[in-house]
Amino acid sequence: MDVAELRVHLHDGFPWHAPDTPHPELGEPDAWWAQIGDLVTRAYRSVGVDPSDALPLPRLVRQHYCDAAFFQLYDDTVVALEAVRTARARSIILSNHVPELAAIIRDLGLDPLIDEVFSSAVTGYEKPHPDAFRQALGGIDPLRACMIGDNPVADKTGAESVGMTAMLVRHRAADHATVLDAVRSVLGGGPQ
Repeated sequence: MDVAELRVHLHDGFPWHAPDTPHPELGEPDAWWAQIGDLVTRAYRSVGVDPSDALPLPRLVRQHYCDAAFFQLYDDTVVALEAVRTARARSIILSNHVPELAAIIRDLGLDPLIDEVFSSAVTGYEKPHPDAFRQALGGIDPLRACMIGDNPVADKTGAESVGMTAMLVRHRAADHATVLDAVRSVLGGGPQ
């Protein structure tokens, strides 16, 4: 099996590939993963693998993807979140991600530094959809919030569409090189 060919068949079909289309019907983890399981099964069939001859692929994909051991934090993640906490500001994660994102955050040890987690799989809105940002704001004045992200459309354009300040990091068009630089800028310490 050619992994590159498999990736071609996974380049479309995830809810975040259609950010203009809300998907509240997928708000339950099993419903979300059922749709993804169908996508994974079709992708494997497209490259000549019969999923019925293999292990239960959708279940294995879910298990693997939700395992925090396969995620790696950037070096500045904890320091940046601690700076936000010290400043008595709130850290909210808004991500186009799987339903188990909050558990992954917990398993990575970030739970004490995060106030809320909003996963598109649960909310039914993918960034840059304005309702994804409105849900995360939860009534907070957008002028008092800042989105720090690495995607110019999903993060920056999406946040700006609801009146938030947005900073791009870890991207060729980034405002700041790292999240820590962006946090220091927001908190008034400037990049260091």
